[in-house]
Amino acid sequence: MVGTGCAIGEANEPEQTLQTLNAGRQTIVSSVEATGTIEPIRVIEVKSQAGGEVLELPVELGDNVELGTLLVRIDPRDVNNAHAQAEADLDVAEAQNEVAQLQLERITELQESGVVTAEELENATLSAANARASLVRARTNLELAADKLDDVTLRAPISGTVVERTVEQGQVVTGTRDLTGGTVLMRMADLNEVQVRMLVDETDIGRLQPGLPADITVEAYPSRTFRGSVLKIEPQAVVEQNVTMFAVLTRISNEEDLLRPGMNADVEVVIGREEDVLAVANSGIKSQQEAAQIMRALEIDADLNALITDLRNRNRPAEALESAEGSAAEGDGDAEEGEALPDFQSMSPEERRQAFQNMSAEQRNRMMQQFRAGGGGFGGFGGRGAAQARAGEPRPAIVFRYDEMGALGVKAVMIGLSDFDHTQIVQGLDEGEEIVAVPLSLIQQQEFLNRIRSRTALPGVGGR
Repeated sequence: MVGTGCAIGEANEPEQTLQTLNAGRQTIVSSVEATGTIEPIRVIEVKSQAGGEVLELPVELGDNVELGTLLVRIDPRDVNNAHAQAEADLDVAEAQNEVAQLQLERITELQESGVVTAEELENATLSAANARASLVRARTNLELAADKLDDVTLRAPISGTVVERTVEQGQVVTGTRDLTGGTVLMRMADLNEVQVRMLVDETDIGRLQPGLPADITVEAYPSRTFRGSVLKIEPQAVVEQNVTMFAVLTRISNEEDLLRPGMNADVEVVIGREEDVLAVANSGIKSQQEAAQIMRALEIDADLNALITDLRNRNRPAEALESAEGSAAEGDGDAEEGEALPDFQSMSPEERRQAFQNMSAEQRNRMMQQFRAGGGGFGGFGGRGAAQARAGEPRPAIVFRYDEMGALGVKAVMIGLSDFDHTQIVQGLDEGEEIVAVPLSLIQQQEFLNRIRSRTALPGVGGR
């Protein structure tokens, strides 16, 4: 890119300049940048269902363990005693059940002989039923006690890394069956894959979507770039210092075990990349609304809608143009059906309201169809968010340039991808063509505007 300054004013007057830019070849990488923190994807808390003293703790903080590896062994005396008691209770229940059944058989025989009453038979039947229930209860308690024998031995539920250890050997812990909910013995996570949680401004969220590639750098390895991809955008906004932001999760492979939870990370999500394309500096590109404001301030007379329509029609196939003209000529002769939709972006809010009221029903229907098809924006109506949602899709813009007489005028162009410095020119400019960077703040400089208006040509007329 080549930029030069063109002076304006007399020799005694303070010099003010308009920068000129040349269209040239650039590599453009459009991206969203944010900072975040490395965190594991899934963290598992290890607790014991049994309480007691920690007898064995063979793993240390940071150890990588495989699924099923012994993590903690707790004093088994309580569960062993409970198991022994359950076995004894079962023996008693079996004996009681056997006695109750024998008594029931004898009373049944005696009742048939008329020796015992019906009430005695009923009592014997109830006692036998209670004995059977006690037997079932004792068997169940024994099974539960046997299961609890394994609760004192905790093994790794996943293959991963011990990221936190909160107990030491000899410490007494509580089990999950207690009212406290149990002591957290340690936390484990699989660090073969981690994620970065970063907060992104709401104005950039429309440009992001799951699957986009991301470059991640951390201070621990400043010369190395880790590759990842956007996993998801969380739906709930976070407001920080009156700025609305959304959490975006970026997943990264960590097979070399270099990334640690808690590390600060810089993330660059690549929206699009174009190699060796025609581009100009961003200062030379104006939206239709910005261009309209500058044109009103400088009293430049031009129809932006007509310029953009003409630019779009240049590359349309002849068949498409003939079809459009034929469609406009058909029908009941309603002149409004073939009319172009208003350019809302170049209008003030009051002008937009008036233009919408003056639109026919057919125009409104077409507008809504284009609005839905375009993802919420068209013809400048969608505003900044719609353009960002389709970052690489060609869209109209305006540039300022000098004509053959040296006077400042406007030209419509189609732009594509943008980065922090340059914008791709898809249509409307040739390589090496010169444009003028007219700052929007210029319209606030009344003295400068008066000087421009007082001349039939802009800077450089005498020396160009």
